Amino acid sequence: MKNDTISSSSMLMTGRRVQLWIDIFFCLVLLPLMIYLLPIERWLESNTLFVCLLVAWLYIVYAVNRVFTIPSLFKNRKRLLWALMAVLAMIAVTYMLSRYKMDYPFRHHMPRPEHMGEPPRRPMSPAKFRLHQQAVWFLFVIVMTFSSAMGMLGELYRQRARRQELEVAKNKAELSLYKAQIDPHFLFNTLNTLYSMVVTQSPKTEDAFMQFIDITRYIYNNANQDSVAVDDEAQYLQHYIDLQRNRMNDCTTVNFDYSDDHSHTGLTIAPMLLITFVENALKYGVSSSTKTVIDIALKVKDGVLTLTTNNPVRTKPADESHVGIGIDNCRKRLDLIYGENYSLDIDNNDDIFNVNLTINLKQDTP
Repeated sequence: MKNDTISSSSMLMTGRRVQLWIDIFFCLVLLPLMIYLLPIERWLESNTLFVCLLVAWLYIVYAVNRVFTIPSLFKNRKRLLWALMAVLAMIAVTYMLSRYKMDYPFRHHMPRPEHMGEPPRRPMSPAKFRLHQQAVWFLFVIVMTFSSAMGMLGELYRQRARRQELEVAKNKAELSLYKAQIDPHFLFNTLNTLYSMVVTQSPKTEDAFMQFIDITRYIYNNANQDSVAVDDEAQYLQHYIDLQRNRMNDCTTVNFDYSDDHSHTGLTIAPMLLITFVENALKYGVSSSTKTVIDIALKVKDGVLTLTTNNPVRTKPADESHVGIGIDNCRKRLDLIYGENYSLDIDNNDDIFNVNLTINLKQDTP
């Protein structure tokens, strides 16, 4: 979840940087180059103010269309109306600029004496007037096209980032639902165990209640957390197994082994992710009349966590093909949180239930 949020923000920032560099290239290189292709030197001789106004107007058109008009097309109808009005206004101003008739000084082979003052000016010919209009509209269309493309690119980046944020929010909502389905299921089984101990007046009842308090405290403190330390999750499993041992007789042996090579510090895991597999191993593997051994091993090596459970199936589930809602939800949580960074193999052959879960935890470390 955290990686998805960071990636969406990073994508948006990268898109903005790309747009900024393209804006700089267009404004400082491409647009001046296109203006230079026009007879700008002749225009400047006697129409300096017009040229300055035209160049300034082109940059204004680029900024308005790029920052306001195009983004407004993706907003509500009110913003769309303002965008259309802005486009019409830009077209009207450009039309007025295109109607400006520039004056040109008469050209002579012989220089004029200084006392004769400035050379007389002649009006623009119809042919040159049309070329002038075409040049103004050409620059306007180029600027509008390029700024529209940049505005669309910006909106594309923003919408992609928005969709990714919505997907993350949706995944979090689904994740909360799965956790809400798992936790009551676990609590119900535990309370059932405590009830049976109270009814039978077991001498371990008081210790079992203290273990239950530790477990519920862990659930309360970490249910809304995105991740917890692996050691804390392993201790939580140990407390749960100790609590469940209270309802077992000598026919059932539960072996739990936890090891960590500590090659990577700060490893974390989604809270209460492994309890489902341990719970199922104890739920279907315990027997009060047949010798039974349940093996549960949790190992962390080189940043990779491996959970294995092995138990005979002493209690058949109502649906042979269904491994339980807990495992189904847990698989969905794994998909949402770890994606392709985990593997889950479940073997339910010959009345032996095996689970092998592997999660690469190094992805969340700095």
